[in-house]
Amino acid sequence: MTLVSPDSDAACIQREPADLSPAWSALAASREPPSIFLTPEWIAVARAHEPTQPITLAVGDRGVAALAQDTDGTITFAGGQLTDEQDVVAGPGDDAEIAASTARWIAAENAPRVRLEYVPEERPTVERFAEVLSSAGYRVTHERQIVSPYLDLPDAYETYVRSLGKKARHELRRKARRLDTAGRASFRFASDTERATVLDRFFALHRLSRGDKADFMTGDVERFFRDIADALAPLDRLRLGVLSFEGEDAAVLFGFALGSVIALYNAAYDPGLASLSVGIVSHAWAIREAIARGYTRYDLLRGGEPYKYDLGGRDRWLARLDAERD
Repeated sequence: MTLVSPDSDAACIQREPADLSPAWSALAASREPPSIFLTPEWIAVARAHEPTQPITLAVGDRGVAALAQDTDGTITFAGGQLTDEQDVVAGPGDDAEIAASTARWIAAENAPRVRLEYVPEERPTVERFAEVLSSAGYRVTHERQIVSPYLDLPDAYETYVRSLGKKARHELRRKARRLDTAGRASFRFASDTERATVLDRFFALHRLSRGDKADFMTGDVERFFRDIADALAPLDRLRLGVLSFEGEDAAVLFGFALGSVIALYNAAYDPGLASLSVGIVSHAWAIREAIARGYTRYDLLRGGEPYKYDLGGRDRWLARLDAERD
């Protein structure tokens, strides 16, 4: 079943993603802060791994809405569960208008249900969708869904360390010293020539893990990660952070860079070196390198794991909206 027709809202026209790509990329880059998850390259990979029907709307010349339609007619943002942030793509100051136009298009298409997830709470998207869909006769609920912590980075690593609480600052310095004195330890962002080897090590470390971490990295998820890496590396947006200890890569951080933001998406560590805190130290040294390279935000992304707050993470909330026709 499809709900798509090109004339349901004068402001929204269905387009082929490739036709929009340059303008879409520019809009995503102009967003503050920019998000890799809203770029056409990310959405293309995510869609290739999702069974839903894609719908891509040009909203005038100031916005893009990458949507998906389930077999039961439910409309969502494109991306699925592996996309940490979902939203309309709009230039500065246009978010509310683009969100409202997209919601009007969906209502005019008589979608039986709308479900938005992982939408930044500080954006007007959920509020505008709620207003438009309620007026169109939908029963609408929305709520906070999950935290997505981040760090604003200063211009010097020691300034960052001093900004932590006394206990966190002491623990971070202690763990870094312990690793340094236990053997030869270093951190780098891998070069593109190392990409294949570092990715193999990343997946090997995941297979050494236990519990949820090991369960998460299925064959399908590994293929998604590899496809994302292949799509973003040529654009210089992939960042593979590597902590080496005694000549072996002991931790790999899988992240992205866009504009002034570096984002941590996933990580894997050698469980045999857990006593040396290679996990938290790899993050600290990645932050040190990010500051040296001039990034101003370190995005820890979705989830409230304790280590994110040990690093000084500040909460940012993502929201969910459900709407159904009466």
